[in-house]
Amino acid sequence: MATARSENAVLQDRVKRLTERVKELTLENESLRAEVEIYRKEAVMPNFSSLALGTSTDANDKMETEQSISEEFVRSGNGVFSSQNDVSLKNLHGSANPLTCSLSPDDTILASGGADAHIGLVPWGAALSTDSDHVVRSACRLRCDAPVICLAFSPTLRGVLAAGCMDGTLQLVHFSTFASQIQANLTPAPGNCKHGKFVRDVAWSPKDPILASSSADGTVHVYKAEESGMEMNEVKLTKMESLHLPGPVESICFAEDQLICYARGTPYLSYFDIKNDFKQTKINLNAAAGDATGGFEEHVSFAVMDMVPYQDKYLAVATDTSRNIVLDLQTGRVVRNLYGHQNDGFSQPKLAWSANGQYIIGNTQDESCLCVWDIASSKLIHRLAGHGSPIRDLYSSPNSDTMVTTSFDKTTKLWFAPNDMQ
Repeated sequence: MATARSENAVLQDRVKRLTERVKELTLENESLRAEVEIYRKEAVMPNFSSLALGTSTDANDKMETEQSISEEFVRSGNGVFSSQNDVSLKNLHGSANPLTCSLSPDDTILASGGADAHIGLVPWGAALSTDSDHVVRSACRLRCDAPVICLAFSPTLRGVLAAGCMDGTLQLVHFSTFASQIQANLTPAPGNCKHGKFVRDVAWSPKDPILASSSADGTVHVYKAEESGMEMNEVKLTKMESLHLPGPVESICFAEDQLICYARGTPYLSYFDIKNDFKQTKINLNAAAGDATGGFEEHVSFAVMDMVPYQDKYLAVATDTSRNIVLDLQTGRVVRNLYGHQNDGFSQPKLAWSANGQYIIGNTQDESCLCVWDIASSKLIHRLAGHGSPIRDLYSSPNSDTMVTTSFDKTTKLWFAPNDMQ
């Protein structure tokens, strides 16, 4: 019997070591795949005659852009990012899993959406209470008709939150706070705002009251939001445009007057100019705009599952191939490739920037930690423990070192930079 137990222990140890080796080889394979894409691009020489004659202004512009990027990310980060998870709110959505989370533009309201078809709102002061059970019980809860998949606060309309649901509907939450209590109501968007399948993402313009929603049915609806009443900051939505893309639209975001979309099965990002009748420009993900790719322009290497811009200069992209990417937002040029985590076609990778723009924070499919990359070195420098199951969503404030995460352990956490918690 003792011999059998010993043999079983040896086998378990071998399985563990082989499993770790498989993970290492998977990450190495993804790195090699990215290098192959680069070599394919470089295998085709640019137009020699135009460069030799000094007539290629595009080449000069590209060199200037690359120089500015290399200077900006030449120094390692200063160590300041959200790393302490001092606040935990358990079961904000009861026995159901939380699916999405966000913070209001002034960081005073925490919002979460769950598989229980509810939106939860918690004021900042209450979230910091030591009695987390009381905070959960007293949270403002609004019921939708289907699970809530995505949330986004309006940066230009005070007290307005948009929510996308599994039944294809778009919901607007109008809220206000009084004496640390939240008063809110829920208004379904007009019928012409409903998608044919579930809503994948919602996003607000950072400078105008414009809202966009994307869906698994391949459509993106764009709306103008206008104030319609004195109570609860109510607004009404008027559809500006409906865009039809060739596949499920996994992620969207705004940068200045551009709406950026990614449709699954395509090798490019679609930029739509809001001020120029939604004129479309495609940025190929296989190479920087204008570069030769040797006939591989239509090769689809990955799906873009999440996009987060930083100061209208860079775009962090989470893919379903254990690869996160930092792009130059205007040209699509790859600035950094980030590895060390795991994601595949069944995962929900999410990303966030640190407030200082020196770090990228993301989840990983089979672990309950947060991964932190130093952008300058492209190295994964930390795995932040705290949750008991994989993380479903995360949001980092652009104004402070405050981050919120939701996990399949049914816990919502607030994270702060060391010595930054008030």
